[in-house]
Amino acid sequence: SEDPQIRKASVIKIRKILQNLSPAEAVQPVIDTGLVPAIVSLLESEETSLQCEAAWIVTNIASGTTQQTEQVIDAGAIPKLIVLSASPNADVADNAVWALANVVGDSARLRDRVEEEGGVAALVKLVDRGGPSFEKVQRRAVWAISCYLNPWSSRKLPITRVRDLVFTECLKSIEYAVQSLDRIGDRHLQRTDFIATGVVPHLVKLLGDSFSSITLQKQVLRCLGYLVSGSDDDTDVAVEAGLLPGLLVPLETKNQYLCQLALWNASNVAAGSYSQVYALIGSGLLKPVVRVLMDDQESTICRREACWTISNLTRKVSGHAKIAQAFIEGRCIEALSAALLIPDRQVKELAVSGITNVLEWKPPQGSEAVESPLTMLRRASGPQNLRAVRDSRDVHDQKIKRECHSLLIRYFPDCSKRARV
Repeated sequence: SEDPQIRKASVIKIRKILQNLSPAEAVQPVIDTGLVPAIVSLLESEETSLQCEAAWIVTNIASGTTQQTEQVIDAGAIPKLIVLSASPNADVADNAVWALANVVGDSARLRDRVEEEGGVAALVKLVDRGGPSFEKVQRRAVWAISCYLNPWSSRKLPITRVRDLVFTECLKSIEYAVQSLDRIGDRHLQRTDFIATGVVPHLVKLLGDSFSSITLQKQVLRCLGYLVSGSDDDTDVAVEAGLLPGLLVPLETKNQYLCQLALWNASNVAAGSYSQVYALIGSGLLKPVVRVLMDDQESTICRREACWTISNLTRKVSGHAKIAQAFIEGRCIEALSAALLIPDRQVKELAVSGITNVLEWKPPQGSEAVESPLTMLRRASGPQNLRAVRDSRDVHDQKIKRECHSLLIRYFPDCSKRARV
């Protein structure tokens, strides 16, 4: 309509239809009216309220199927939304960014279309936008970048821009920023580039922050796990930032995935240099790791990660008195023996590998060990548990059975005789 009042009333009515019904119910009927090109044209209106209403409608249409989203794209929405994303009106800019986020998060093809027309560059620019009234626009821009990274993107991301949002005081912005960093890691970003952002100490701090949500802690642990799965130099950065004592917080939660991620981080550190192993021991992490492994109430996946940690440590014990002492006092030998009875193939493999390493220990030069590893393993029911795995009808992995038999014959011949079944 040429009448501004009628036009505005019509736009508001369309927006309310989309607002009150689900996308599956409302989007296609709006498209079928043939009004999408007219609605998109209102993005260029000189009236701010009409821009806001039109951007809101486009956002909702773009929340539908790919074919429905293409309707607003084909009507020329992308360049108009990019312009509006820089609007001095925060509500208009927010709606425009939200619409762009829905488009880049729809499919690889539409994401590429937005990128080609300069939409991603505009989103990155918004991350640097100042002013307290535009905080929600910044948050929306970081969320949009997160959508851009999900999960088909393989391009290099503006990590320095995302980094800036990690240091804000807005928790939602931090969550979106860390989520983006997590996805950047998934795209094989060089760990040196990740370290160069300077975010590692802040990520570690977020682990112990009482205001950090479980979602944020998970994303932080994934980011740090990506780092410590690299070289010893990469791992040193996280360890020196206080990662290991920081892992104590998620390890004491009742959230299974948090516990799993914390143990994954710990297992990678345990596989690192001797200085990193010393740091792990000094952090007090060994006690909760052993607790998880020996607790039948813990999930198998968490117990598996705990077993990884202890099994990795067994490679560092031989000849190192401090590590050996911590290993023995921490009941790690008892934990490896108990792990043999956990009904999980990989846990059994790790336990057998760890026990093999324990039995091959060489006492540190000049030390006077009170007991040999053989004696300690006997006291922890190691021979009986090895035999139980070897003779079990529920264990179908013949390699594990052969390894158990080999250990029994070599170290515990008195227990090697098969039980009568």
